[in-house]
This record gives sequence, structure tokens and C-alpha cells, in this order.
Amino acid sequence: MKPLLSVVIAGVCAAALHTTAVQADEVKVAVAANFKGTLERIGKAFTAKTGHSVVISSAATGVLYTQITHGAPFDLFLSADVATPQKLEAEGKGSGRFTYAIGQLGLWKKGGPAPDEASLRSWKGNLAIANPKTAPYGTAAMATLEQLNIDPKQYRLLTGTNISQTWQFVDTGNAELGFVAWANLVEAGKTGEAWAVPNTFYPAIEQQGLVLQKGEAVEALVAWLKGPGQDAIKAAGYALPQ
Repeated sequence: MKPLLSVVIAGVCAAALHTTAVQADEVKVAVAANFKGTLERIGKAFTAKTGHSVVISSAATGVLYTQITHGAPFDLFLSADVATPQKLEAEGKGSGRFTYAIGQLGLWKKGGPAPDEASLRSWKGNLAIANPKTAPYGTAAMATLEQLNIDPKQYRLLTGTNISQTWQFVDTGNAELGFVAWANLVEAGKTGEAWAVPNTFYPAIEQQGLVLQKGEAVEALVAWLKGPGQDAIKAAGYALPQ
């Protein structure tokens, strides 16, 4: 009888392992470029706790919108604005919109000294911004110039396809000044070289998520972003939703 009992126990254990393996899943996330690094860190903690893996695809919000509407197989969309997930929801592409972070715009001069409003007004050289047609941080940059009554034509604008490319323009020296995501500055330890643009100068960069494909793993990641992930989001330089 003992050998039979051992076989039964072994079978139960094997079944339990099989069930655990089946329960572990992956979540395909389309994420705005500014949030990619933060999501990578959150994803590691999430995977370690739940077993679900996070597969990340990153681009400008407008570019991701186009990919989603053309059938890209994403499960979750983490946008850099409200309007894009709102539009997708209205088009029947997803549901369950939620705000996961509030972005902050920074004006960066690599190596310092940190620029300010006065230096932005007097600057006549290259200025890097994200494409305002596809990237909310680019829209915020243009709104800042308008708020300050600065004509963009006084600069030689270098327009990045997303906020990551805009960062690269400044990092490589192709632009002496650039509007970037404050979170990227925090991540790189460069906040001392930048001006935190007052959030009254541009519309709030409220970053929303949208569930594109429902599932247990997707629901778990959304819950993580709203719960345990909030500390990492705040530490990355974002304000948290109220």
C-alpha cells in the first residue's frame, strides 16, 4: 500500500505544479515612452510576487494608438494622456480606464547649470521637444511656450518621435536644451541639471491606463499599479492620482 500511496501523493504534487504553471501568464503592455523604465521596475516586483510576466512595447502614445487600432495584440495600454484611452474606449477597443500617474515636465540642460524661465526666454539655439501631435509631453512643452508668450520660431526645434528620443537629443549634445519627462531625470539622477516646469504652465499630464484584453493576469497588474506599485511610481518622479 505504501508504494501506491507514494504514487498518489506524487501525482497530486505534479497536478499542483501543473496548475501553478497554467495560472502563471504574461501581460502584453503597450506603454508610453516616458513610463517604460518605471514599468520595467514595477514589472520585476510584480512577476516575483505573482509569477505573471510583463512583456513591454514602448512608443509615443499616438503611435501606440495607431498600433492598437490596427490590431496589435496588447492586453493593457498605459498612455501618457487621458484623451487617447478615452478615444479607444469610445471606439470599443477597451474598458476600465484608470489613472495611474500624473506626469511632470522638466527643462533639461545636460551638465547644468539648471535652466529656468529666464534662460528659456533668452535661448536662441536648439531646443528638443517630443512631437506634440503624438506625445503628450510634447503638447505640454508647446503649451509652456504659449503660456510664457515665447514664439517657438526663436529656436531650432528638434522634434523627437517620443519623449525618449527627445531625451537622447539632449544627452548626445544635439540639443543644448530639451523638454523631457521629470521621471526620466529622476531615473538618471539629473534633476540638479533641470528646471521643474510649474504645472500651471501646461494641462495636467494625467496618464491613464485601459484594459484591452480581460484576464486574470491583466487584472492582477492593474491592481498592482493601483496598489503596491504606487510607491515605485512616486519614487520615479510622478505625482499620484487622488
